[in-house]
Amino acid sequence: MEDIWIFCEMCEEECPHKVLKSRTSSKKGFSFQGVVTCSECNTTGPTEIKEELPLELRLRISNEDTTENGIMHVDRGIVINVGETRPHPDGLILVTGLELDGKRPPSAYSQDNPIVWAKRATHARVRFAIHDGEATLSVKKEFDAEEEFRVGNTVRLDGKMTRIKAINLHGGKLAKAAYALEISRVTCFYLPEKKFNPRGSRYDGRRN
Repeated sequence: MEDIWIFCEMCEEECPHKVLKSRTSSKKGFSFQGVVTCSECNTTGPTEIKEELPLELRLRISNEDTTENGIMHVDRGIVINVGETRPHPDGLILVTGLELDGKRPPSAYSQDNPIVWAKRATHARVRFAIHDGEATLSVKKEFDAEEEFRVGNTVRLDGKMTRIKAINLHGGKLAKAAYALEISRVTCFYLPEKKFNPRGSRYDGRRN
């Protein structure tokens, strides 16, 4: 006789139940109707379980200058947030944006069917905005997804040392520290040679 784990009102927690009689269907998700007995308190009674099929959201995975179209499966009622990681058949992905009714909200419910923009979570290309006097230079470099950046740290970019001034996350929030995967933009400025201490550097610029 098979067992199922369901909530028992007498025990006030999920417990194994022996199935005495049942009828199941998987046409539109999973449904169960039957009579069960709680293995903890021996309460017997009818029960019904309904599980809907997961939703299929349109997925856009950015990779440099190309975009891969796909599908993201998610349960109804789930909140999707910009900046969070989610499982994908090819590995983790980072949600970089949501598109809903022509707007770009920071979060959305799955049943609202937003278009999900994401990138793969193994490596990340970090965009640096370098202030050089009145000019601002833009540089992109690839790092491991879990490479950590902190405001005040130094980074070598194109052979010159810079100091991090601000970190912007996907979704627009500012952070004092973040992993490469979470970062939308790093604002920094060049350091004069005489003020740079090589021992304080964590990045040697060898990754392009």
